[in-house]
Amino acid sequence: MDTKTLTKQIKTKNKAADRYMTVSVLSGIATTFLVVWLVNLFITEQVSIQKIALAGGGIVLFQVMKAVFYAIGTGRAHDAAYRSLAEIRLDMVSHLKKLPLSFFQKRKTGDLANIINHDVEQIEIYLAHAQPEIKITLLLPALTALSMLAIDWRLGLALVAPFPVMVLYQKFVYKLWDKTLKRYIQSTKEMSEDLIEYISTMPAIKAFATDEQKTGAVLSRMRAYISWVKKIMYTVSVPLSMVQMLLEIGLVLVVIVGAGLMISGQLSLIRFILALILANLFSSSLIRYMSFHHADIVLGRSVESIATITGESPPPDYPRDPSLGPGDIELRDVTFSYDGREEALKEVSLTFRENTVNAIVGSSGSGKSTIASLIMGFWPVEQGNVTIGGKNIAAINEGDLSGLVSIVQQDTFLFNTTIAENIRIGRAEASKAEIMEAAQKARIHEMIDNLPEGYDTMVGEGGVKLSGGEKQRIAIARIILKNAPIIILDEATAAIDPYNEHLIQEAMTNLSQNKTLIIIAHHLNTIVNADQIIVMDGGRMIAGGKHRELLDTCPLYQEMVQAQKQVDHWEIKQTQEVWA
Repeated sequence: MDTKTLTKQIKTKNKAADRYMTVSVLSGIATTFLVVWLVNLFITEQVSIQKIALAGGGIVLFQVMKAVFYAIGTGRAHDAAYRSLAEIRLDMVSHLKKLPLSFFQKRKTGDLANIINHDVEQIEIYLAHAQPEIKITLLLPALTALSMLAIDWRLGLALVAPFPVMVLYQKFVYKLWDKTLKRYIQSTKEMSEDLIEYISTMPAIKAFATDEQKTGAVLSRMRAYISWVKKIMYTVSVPLSMVQMLLEIGLVLVVIVGAGLMISGQLSLIRFILALILANLFSSSLIRYMSFHHADIVLGRSVESIATITGESPPPDYPRDPSLGPGDIELRDVTFSYDGREEALKEVSLTFRENTVNAIVGSSGSGKSTIASLIMGFWPVEQGNVTIGGKNIAAINEGDLSGLVSIVQQDTFLFNTTIAENIRIGRAEASKAEIMEAAQKARIHEMIDNLPEGYDTMVGEGGVKLSGGEKQRIAIARIILKNAPIIILDEATAAIDPYNEHLIQEAMTNLSQNKTLIIIAHHLNTIVNADQIIVMDGGRMIAGGKHRELLDTCPLYQEMVQAQKQVDHWEIKQTQEVWA
């Protein structure tokens, strides 16, 4: 949804509230006329009990109507605001689910969280508080100006005489407000992003003793935010004072013109009093309008931010294909870069045969994980194509593709819920028995069973209560439960201790039975029996074959194997020294 459509949708939510607010304003003006009429009765000595009762009853009635309709209008405005808030957030979450992973990898988590929380919250503030006041403060001056013209057209002209100057000045002020508010909003977002990052990375900050440096950076961002708050206050308050001065000129002109008309006998005292009341109401209403108008600018900026999510086009939603099944995975002349940067893959062509064990090796940045991301459909292929079973993955429904491919990554994320629920993510309808069976195959059941609460143990945010190896095995249990025909292991044992690595290797043996397995390898000794090993370098595939073949034909693979042997020898030597 674009900015214009979203803004229109938001601003038309308060139609019911507007009607009640209009009645409230009219009731207030009617009260003013009745008060002036009552004063006139006393001045002209035409007062009577009946007239006082009539005026008093009318004043009470209109004041009650003003209060009641204002309360109902405010309630309707808040109801519309919170409904809109919920609708927009639900729409955003629904839209985010449709976007490719590439969208999230390009955006900061703090930025997206700030939009969903802070920017959407501005819509509630606008609908519930600003818009009703803006409508009232626009309607009231219009009605008072018309009433003034009805009293005497010369007084009406005197009242609005400074108005053209004020409009021109207002345009200048709005540009100034827009520029300053834009920077203020940006400062707010930056502070929010830094705070989220600061809190989420606290373990690393503490571990590397960089708390003073990081805290200083966050405090610096906060000071910048406070500086912009002060600038906003100055930018808003000074122009408002100037507008008030211009409007006071209109009030002064009404006094001068009215006094002249009274002296010449063209205006009665009671009309003059009413004119002064209306002139004061006119100027105070416009001042209130100006003070609320910056909410329009804030809303505009918030809508622009929201539109960066809702305006992002999701990939085509292809229909589900029940006949779609596994098969060979092929990359044909694939060239790919992240956001126009240096090419991560360059004319890569390769095939992973169905139900075979495959490995991809290469230095960091050689393109190993990029191949996995493209097979998973996380990024759209720029040049060439990726097929599964002969079908281009670009034309496969997202749900179908997810059902075909599973991935176990080095950095496993667990949700802050029970172990059972984290495993059940693999298949939502799985029974407790099926969850336990998957855990047994993943070599994690014994550990879970020894916990006081077993499978009902809460893992903490991100699985903080579990070790890296335990989280990996829970992730493998998920994949076993999902039972997808294609498994990608993205350096799953790269940072795991030997005990957990042994258990994970056993779990992966169970996982890979009758599957197409693609291992992004870190330890070469784990993939020597693979049916195919792909060697990547600088985004290109430079060799492919079995372990023995590559040792004879690929110098780079020979170097990698030799380096692995040196690492293994160093680890053994270090262990011997420890136990000596």
